[in-house]
Amino acid sequence: MSLTQRHLKDLRALRYKKYRLLQDRYMVEGARLVGEALQSTRTIEQVLASNHFIKSDLWPAIRTTIVDRQLTASTITDDQAMQLSSTQHPQGIFAVLKLPRSIDDPAGTLQPPVLILDDIADPGNLGTLLRTADWFAVPTVWVSPGSADIFNPKVLRSGMGAHFHIPALVQGDHETLAAQISKEKITLVGAVMDGKLLQHIRPPAERWALAVGSEARGLSAFWRSKLDAVATIPGYGEAESLNAAVAAGIILHYLCIQCRPA
Repeated sequence: MSLTQRHLKDLRALRYKKYRLLQDRYMVEGARLVGEALQSTRTIEQVLASNHFIKSDLWPAIRTTIVDRQLTASTITDDQAMQLSSTQHPQGIFAVLKLPRSIDDPAGTLQPPVLILDDIADPGNLGTLLRTADWFAVPTVWVSPGSADIFNPKVLRSGMGAHFHIPALVQGDHETLAAQISKEKITLVGAVMDGKLLQHIRPPAERWALAVGSEARGLSAFWRSKLDAVATIPGYGEAESLNAAVAAGIILHYLCIQCRPA
């Protein structure tokens, strides 16, 4: 089935946050992400596959999962796949998903440990941070409104399926989050350049939250004022700072081995 020009235009608009919110949906592309989406519990509105992809070795596994989900795939032309894609070399497989509803009750989502991402504007960095949280099985990731949109196509690609694995992934009001952290007596650790050496930080077992800011500006004054502990990664070279995702990975590894059984 070939897409109408109107349908194609609506799907192409999903590259932009404004239209994702207007249409209440987002799109993922590529065999890996579509496969992850199909295996998740997320609401999938549509799957689209190009003629080229249907002839590829990747199609049978995707088709099996589509059937298992009791869905159908719409066939699109290779030219339409090129128009839909946000990459230079698209595989030709897409899934359109309903945006998850905002969670109004943070008490229901705040399962520690928590990763707080404060104004991470670069989509690639944000996606890598989500992927890192997924690797360390962090159940709650809270992203500031000033960060890149979590459903930005580049964030989705860099996350490599993390969006479908993190139980509570929220982009919302940090004042609400801070109040809940205080109420739940969760130890808040901040990644900073002038804090206590990381090896001297001893948070309570799994009842901690880690706040990471952008590498350009660090944590905002709001989060600096809320911290119970400040952690600095010791460095031995000449670099001015670490990439935010690298720093988060190092600290998450340390906190996890401190607080979780081997």
